[in-house]
Amino acid sequence: MKKKLAIVLSCALAATLLFGCTSKEPTTTEGETQQQETTTETTAADGELTAEQFQTLYDGAFAIYKQIVLEGFEMSTTDIIDVDGYTYNRVTDERFPDMEAFRTYLGQYFTQNMMDTDIFAENNIRFTEGKGGGLYVLDGARGTNIFYAGYVMGEPVKTETGMSVTATAYYTKDGNPYEGETFTEAPADPSQYETTDYTFNLVQEDGQWKFDTFHLFY
Repeated sequence: MKKKLAIVLSCALAATLLFGCTSKEPTTTEGETQQQETTTETTAADGELTAEQFQTLYDGAFAIYKQIVLEGFEMSTTDIIDVDGYTYNRVTDERFPDMEAFRTYLGQYFTQNMMDTDIFAENNIRFTEGKGGGLYVLDGARGTNIFYAGYVMGEPVKTETGMSVTATAYYTKDGNPYEGETFTEAPADPSQYETTDYTFNLVQEDGQWKFDTFHLFY
């Protein structure tokens, strides 16, 4: 028994040093194979964007875009700077101690090109770097579309430059505000709504898919 155990231990040691007692490639368990396949499927550089991957990316981008455009950040009322006659307040959100941290966070979802074109300026919101490298914001007036009811997202489509996804947003008719819960599936009676299509363009940057255009439906 001791001799047999010694042989087994010797083989195990050799396997550690020489990658196995024989010249055969190491095998993988079913669980390891599944994990490798999952990793491959979620790597942007490996191919096209799936509907599930797009939805995950969209949800993250939507959360930060909505906060910036509609909800705003916590900011100081006393730590302010003047830029071209406009008052900027320092952002006190711990995630964004400076402009670099802010742009790095946005870079998870938006391309460098999109950030460089000041994606929030159209909403009367501007960011700048101020004293000590802090992040400061000019927070403009904004509102929501009270007629917005929901949206239906299409499938990702390959383009010459990357991928695109078109979503159809639904809005109530006849000047009546929408009072129900927003939906993400086509309504039973679409004739009750007016619709607008929005196209999201995505490209690969830094090895991952990012939005090169983005929209809010309201």
